[in-house]
Amino acid sequence: MNTKNPLLRGLIPLACTLFLATPEALADRNDPGSLLIFAEFDSRPGSYTFLTVTNVNETESVRLHFNYVNGEDCLKNNAFGTMTPRDTVTFYATTQSPNPDRGWCYTYARSMTTGKAVDFDYLIGSLITLDGQSASEYALNAMAFEAQTGHGNDTDLNSNGNLNLDGLEYSETPDKIAIPRFFGQIPGTTRAELILIGLTGTKFDTTVNFLIYNDNEQGFSSQHTFDCWDRVALSTISGAFNNSFLVTTNHDPNEILGFSTYESGWFEIDGSTASSTTTSIANAAILAVMVETNRLSSASLPFTIGTQTNGSILPTSLSGN
Repeated sequence: MNTKNPLLRGLIPLACTLFLATPEALADRNDPGSLLIFAEFDSRPGSYTFLTVTNVNETESVRLHFNYVNGEDCLKNNAFGTMTPRDTVTFYATTQSPNPDRGWCYTYARSMTTGKAVDFDYLIGSLITLDGQSASEYALNAMAFEAQTGHGNDTDLNSNGNLNLDGLEYSETPDKIAIPRFFGQIPGTTRAELILIGLTGTKFDTTVNFLIYNDNEQGFSSQHTFDCWDRVALSTISGAFNNSFLVTTNHDPNEILGFSTYESGWFEIDGSTASSTTTSIANAAILAVMVETNRLSSASLPFTIGTQTNGSILPTSLSGN
């Protein structure tokens, strides 16, 4: 880059300010939905997660069903609540899931009269995690999925008891997930972890493909397999995320602008296969969020590319949904 350009020169102190400022969370925007997915909750000793749900409807109340999914075994704790018009509620995850678990949470709208899952696209939410394990804190919006059946109508069209992310019951899952930037991983200095959620079923192991690019468009590939939910360091997924590796590649020596000793890149995630003992499903549906700890502490919703219709919330069958 030509730093003689006065506009680019102005970006250098701005980059320094962003890098050295007090850690803060980055947020993305969603439209309200009938189903909210919180990528993480942490009820382990020394760690705390605040969850917030808000009903933006001006006139209607709604019943909510909260589900806390243990990332180790996919077992869940349930809780219920009612929200009046314009109501908001914030609470520790431990008040609804008291076991020392870590995993992910979802909540969805239910009819005030029948208790069935319904179309009620007025829910928004967010989380704040105080992570005692890594001495970090960050905030993250919930991922909202809109119902597709018309306001007030039941969403379980096939009566299987699952929340299907198929474009018929709820909006589709992304086909691919793009993370626009990562810093080269340096032990004790920069550390990023990826939260992965499998949307095929509780009996499946999911393999995801990674395309990792340095700051000069040179690409590398990797794979990672997980079951149900995972939070894994980027450097564990692939050495291509490490600063020590990136400096040996055909990288741009002038980037990061103002911090050229730090390498950076971006990556794309694509669900490959999900397999149980009896079934293998191609193009597995997943969600993913990157969390940064250590000197940087932030989290943000990723960008998404395309859609696919084979996602579902926690089917328990060996054949999936």
